[in-house]
Amino acid sequence: MEVEFINKAGEALLEKPKEEIMGQCQWEVLPKYKDSKVFELYNKAFQEQEVQSFEFVTEYSKVPIEIKVFPNKDGLFLIFNDITKRKKDEQQQRYFDQLKIVAEMAAGVAHEVRNPMTTIKGFLQLMNQDADLIKYNDIFRLMIEEVNRVNEIITNFLDLAKEKPNKLEYCNLNDTINTLYPLLETRAIKEGKFIELELSSIPEINVDKNEIRQLLLNLINNALDAMEKGQSVHIMTVDDEDHVVLSIKDEGSGIPPELIHKVSVPFVTSKSNGTGLGLPICFSIAKRNNAKMNFTSSTKGTTFFIRFRK
Repeated sequence: MEVEFINKAGEALLEKPKEEIMGQCQWEVLPKYKDSKVFELYNKAFQEQEVQSFEFVTEYSKVPIEIKVFPNKDGLFLIFNDITKRKKDEQQQRYFDQLKIVAEMAAGVAHEVRNPMTTIKGFLQLMNQDADLIKYNDIFRLMIEEVNRVNEIITNFLDLAKEKPNKLEYCNLNDTINTLYPLLETRAIKEGKFIELELSSIPEINVDKNEIRQLLLNLINNALDAMEKGQSVHIMTVDDEDHVVLSIKDEGSGIPPELIHKVSVPFVTSKSNGTGLGLPICFSIAKRNNAKMNFTSSTKGTTFFIRFRK
């Protein structure tokens, strides 16, 4: 079958100019498809005169596409639809569905664990005040710290299990950043690091203010953790058409390659004392607040972008 018509989107998808396509046999234009699934389904559509629809990753541009084949007695009419965004959305939704199941199970267990932990902590505090047990004070303090750590992990799991923000209100992201700045700057100065603000004029957004504070603290503290003395965290806000964009950039050495695709998975961390829940919680907070979060990373640093819908 010879190609009689192709539009500009088809040319771009095949990465070939129109002159090399028109009047040519499609299997000569696209030799990698011959004897492939595409070849079989095209023939099936023509021989049986029935519409065929299927998904396929192109051999040339490596783009996932949906192909619909409409036959008639003279040939085939093909519709190609780039489904890259749909596939990414489906993958992200599968991740959140899996995260929801894990978080709900953990949250159920968390409520049962928290009560005995509270009892244990109470008795440890009493024992720590007993004059006869003073020689064990260091051990008691260590045990209380570990109980607090368990309670923190439980609290984080409960945050992961949330589906909706507690209280939506209109607020300005710049105001929230400026409120947190003195606290974060104190830590940065103590460690010989810097925090640079580049805040543009932005409209208010409808979000859970407390959750956004938590997201900012998690991301900025992570950025400070990733850097050496003398390096800076850059915090930017931009008004971008339908979105308010927050970016947090560090000057560290980047996310290790083996973790780059796992940053949103609970308990995956490169920190010796980390729980691996900070970033998954940030992704969950962004989703609950009608925002999308992504990142770029290299040996020169990592930048997280959070796009809030206006």
